[in-house]
Amino acid sequence: RLKNQRLMEENACLKEQMRQVEQSRQPVSEKMPIADQLFKEMSHCLFDLKALCSILTQRAQGKEPNLSLLLGIRCNTETLSKKLLDVCQLRKDIDELRTIMSDRYAQDMGDNCITQ
Repeated sequence: RLKNQRLMEENACLKEQMRQVEQSRQPVSEKMPIADQLFKEMSHCLFDLKALCSILTQRAQGKEPNLSLLLGIRCNTETLSKKLLDVCQLRKDIDELRTIMSDRYAQDMGDNCITQ
């Protein structure tokens, strides 16, 4: 009787383990299309942020903006490693833009103090 009870418990435990394995496999296959879609959307956002940084930097420096960036014309033939390099460059561009805007703001504030 104890042996039968133990076998039933082991059977229930094995069934639970199998159920967990099946559940863990299922989301992986379901997540791949979502991961692909996420990568695609992040890629578009990366392009837009890069373009926006470039446009704002050009305008802050008194230059005319790049029209293809302003219109959102993009090239879709980029690899993952290229995207990583782009993200690193974007971080630098954002820091540069932040510095330019901070300097400009400080200059404007200084100009306002002198005139008041």
